[in-house]
Amino acid sequence: MGEPEGTVVNGNGLATGANGTLLNGDGGEKPPGQQRDNVIVGAGPVGLLVALRLAKAGIPTTVLEMLPYVEQSPRAAVYHAVSVRELDRAGVLEDCRKRGGTGSDVCWRKLNGEIIAEIDRRPDPGEYEVLVLGQHELAEVIFTHYKRCEGSQVLFNHKVTEIQNSDTGVDVTVETPEGVKQLHSRYLVGADGGRSSVRRLLDIPFEGFTWDFNLVACNVVYPFEKYGFQGGNFIVDKDHWCLIAKLSEPGLWRCSYGELPGLTHQELLDRQPMKFEAIFPGERPLKYDLKNASPYKINQRCATTFRKGSVLLAGDAAHLCNPFGGMGLTGGILDAGALGDVLVAVINQGKSDKLLDRYSELRRKVFLELVDPRSQANVRRISQTDPDTVGQTDPFLKMLNDPAIDKTKMRGLEDLYVDVMAGYE
Repeated sequence: MGEPEGTVVNGNGLATGANGTLLNGDGGEKPPGQQRDNVIVGAGPVGLLVALRLAKAGIPTTVLEMLPYVEQSPRAAVYHAVSVRELDRAGVLEDCRKRGGTGSDVCWRKLNGEIIAEIDRRPDPGEYEVLVLGQHELAEVIFTHYKRCEGSQVLFNHKVTEIQNSDTGVDVTVETPEGVKQLHSRYLVGADGGRSSVRRLLDIPFEGFTWDFNLVACNVVYPFEKYGFQGGNFIVDKDHWCLIAKLSEPGLWRCSYGELPGLTHQELLDRQPMKFEAIFPGERPLKYDLKNASPYKINQRCATTFRKGSVLLAGDAAHLCNPFGGMGLTGGILDAGALGDVLVAVINQGKSDKLLDRYSELRRKVFLELVDPRSQANVRRISQTDPDTVGQTDPFLKMLNDPAIDKTKMRGLEDLYVDVMAGYE
């Protein structure tokens, strides 16, 4: 999904003229520098979800995206039930279900395919499922709903270059194909990813570390189900550790594998056939259809605050973790839900903006105390252990292998949810 350069999409389907002038909800022009109500930076799922929540509450918003389109490279694809609930609250879940699938079964395997441990995450009646849907597809669903809202605007090819808090909100300088624009907003949300320009422009430290390996995320068509693979499969191996997970598109699988440090982008791509040869089951020569491959570094990092003046951070702009276990975007969606709640309360209900500090403190606490340590353990479990003994030595896998434990009750990550509004007066 993309828009032509400089395009503005708003609730009435209106776009800019040749000079790129913004159009408001009733089709009238807004002169440069006029109040933009609230600005969201980043047209990914987190930013769009915050924007949608505000727009549905009658709060006009403008989304700024530096790219000319919604990012399409392989990224997150699994959303735990706790974040699926947030999608339902925003009114987009049914459309997500139409495009996506469910992921109920997960196992840990040796490289030869032998199962070490497994868990079934099928929900009981009335519970939310684990949703499987490409991150870009989720963004497209939310984008479609957002465009229908009165007062909504999305501007592609708009790069934020300067941010200044003021007594009345935030002054924003934006580079566009039509030149530099000056905007002013009451609140600004930075949901512009791990390399967030918003976070950097505000000089908010991003504490943590970068893992000493590369990760290559691939979307590939291959009959893994023919060889007994489940919806999610963690391969435990010090040389060829990886995740192989079924995606929503029929026949398509995600294969994310660890790689040696110090290699160039091209060297990583050149090694891809060798890695598939080592990891994939089945007859040789291998026959598969590689749709795309995306090498990148992964991080465990958290901003020292999610609020600075009238600017808030959410999603990867606020915190980063590795993708194993699907905790990154799940946490980002929970950020968006909480931030939507507090901004609506502050703007529409006149609540104190100290609620924004509460959002920052509680969502940061969840990441540092729950998401970060668990996601680190997920990587170390598959990359730094002996596959022959990990089922008995790793506390989590040992618990899964205990016949006395009902594994169907270990489905979700409900403790990642924090009701920021609870108990607040």
